[in-house]
Amino acid sequence: MTVHAMLSETAGRLPDAIALTHGESSWSYGRIESDAEALAAALVRRGVRPGDRMGLLAENGLDYVVGFFGILKAGACAVALNHANKVRSHNHLLRDSGAVGLVGRLAQCRKLPEIVADLPDLRFAALDSVPDALRAGSALDLFGIGDDAGAPVELPRVTADALALILYTSGSTGKPRGVTLSHANLVANTRQILDYLELTQQDSVCCVLPFHYSFGNSLLLTHFKCGGRVVVDNRFAFPAKVLDTLASERCTGFSGVPSHYAILDARTDFLDRPHEDLRYVTQAGGAMSPALTRRLRERLPAHVKVYVMYGQTEASARLSWLPPDRLEEKLGSIGLPIPGVSLTVRRPDGSECGTGETGEIVASGPNIMQGYWNEPEETAEVLKADGLHTGDLAYKDPDGFIFIVDRVKNMIKSGANRVSSKQVEETILELPEIVEACVLGVPDELVGEAVEAWLVRRDGSTIDEQAIQRHCQKNLALFKIPRALHFIDAIPKTPSGKVVKKALLET
Repeated sequence: MTVHAMLSETAGRLPDAIALTHGESSWSYGRIESDAEALAAALVRRGVRPGDRMGLLAENGLDYVVGFFGILKAGACAVALNHANKVRSHNHLLRDSGAVGLVGRLAQCRKLPEIVADLPDLRFAALDSVPDALRAGSALDLFGIGDDAGAPVELPRVTADALALILYTSGSTGKPRGVTLSHANLVANTRQILDYLELTQQDSVCCVLPFHYSFGNSLLLTHFKCGGRVVVDNRFAFPAKVLDTLASERCTGFSGVPSHYAILDARTDFLDRPHEDLRYVTQAGGAMSPALTRRLRERLPAHVKVYVMYGQTEASARLSWLPPDRLEEKLGSIGLPIPGVSLTVRRPDGSECGTGETGEIVASGPNIMQGYWNEPEETAEVLKADGLHTGDLAYKDPDGFIFIVDRVKNMIKSGANRVSSKQVEETILELPEIVEACVLGVPDELVGEAVEAWLVRRDGSTIDEQAIQRHCQKNLALFKIPRALHFIDAIPKTPSGKVVKKALLET
């Protein structure tokens, strides 16, 4: 099955069921299927061929969804662009991917002439609306999504091994690298997630995660596969409004990265609401502190299941899950491999670690990426005969549950010692007055890297450096105690919730 076949199958089975809600508007599966078919026909008429890459630039909403499925139905591969990025980044990624066209929303494409400047491969753009001022003088063929009526065309047959999506992530050098995912990768991971979350057409998820991020993309695909509903709310800067949407739309699910839950805990009454319709919450996109996980479980209503999950963009989204009924027993664990995935912990020589021994997580399964776009050397570094080398250090307990120690690149080399930034962060976050923590290694002439921490206090808290250092002294070895603490209003993050460490070091 292809990704767009999942939409077609659901639309054929449930044409009138609501697939997407955004604000006051909702759209059925039948409507999204017909709009995506119309866009695909328009793209084919403009010469799009199987294997072509197409840029996709829109915030979460109807235009993104129709654009995504329309691109796939035309046989092309979607290059999902982060709408929060600047013009230069859009231009670079469209050039790197060799995109032949762009589908987007005018609000994110107002600087279209600059976005597409000096891109010889890019021939046209389809936007939700095309004002005359933008059309005037443009060398591109510009047309409106859904406004192009032409002769009927036959859409191409797409195979499961064809590329469906390129998601750009930051590489080890800081240069974006394109994770290439086939239809087979995405369909496999969609089915794997549905298997353990047990989603049905009665489920609806409140979606604050961007669709251009692998976690957000998995929410879209899983719900469209089972016939559920995606409720978009792009206003997480105002978290109380998101909670209003969660309640008014009677959503059965909410998904977020650790910072989403930290903010909901610190600045809203999320943990004190009855959540009569909410069935589950899921967390991925980085390690959530055991202290915050415990607060979620203890204060959310007992009927709300809490799923802690782990994954990578290179794995289409998901690699492991912690069954909710094992949460208290295995607090701090990322759980077990999801169905169809193998996770081993290996030494540098490739041999498998014993119980309790720390090594690198290596993953294999049908959801593992094809490689990095135009980056054979970086691909070879992570895709090896035994699977995807994740860069995460971990160990397995006697029951096979996996506990992450830290990212390989996050281990702080302080003198003769190695410090896990994750361990220091989790220790500080045991203090209820601290909402978020990020620990980094700062260049130091004496020890190589010194441990420092950037902290966000709960609103109204006056906890000071001395109290935090006393807590660290009680619970950490001397060489792990931060040399300095920096109190800030917010930890800078990407739209997908990843910490922008460079920005922290400049504060």
